Amino acid sequence: MPVFSGGLAVALFLGFVTGAQPAVADPAGEAGAAKKSQSALIEERLSEMPSGEEGVNRIVAELDTRLALSSEQKKDVREVVVGGVAGLEKLRERYESGELTVMAFGVQVQMQLQKLAVLIEPLLDPEQEAEYKVMRQEQRREMMRAMQQQRKGSP
Repeated sequence: MPVFSGGLAVALFLGFVTGAQPAVADPAGEAGAAKKSQSALIEERLSEMPSGEEGVNRIVAELDTRLALSSEQKKDVREVVVGGVAGLEKLRERYESGELTVMAFGVQVQMQLQKLAVLIEPLLDPEQEAEYKVMRQEQRREMMRAMQQQRKGSP
């Protein structure tokens, strides 16, 4: 299982939605199959997004494991993560209601993740902040890998 699975799940989802290519109709009907496949992938990514208390606990636990947070830091980080997960849930609801397109949803998720990072970094000491930046780089690499696989048609 990848490190920081809660955030990584979101990052992978983000990679999929921002890398998603619209299906173009073709006479062979492959676009319909591609669109159906794309829809299934979107649903899969949505199911991987952290939500509720379980999502908060998973993200905080992964951060604590990797960054060795103090009790005070864990409390402060939890507050930030609670707000971030709530924001992601609202975005998911807006997407599922049809209010946001796939691309708009991806952009909004990306903005929410950036906001989380901006709020978490000041809570960390310099060593933890450096490791957190490494974690985020790993997430970006994994996201790019997922985007490349999706474009090639592999799951």
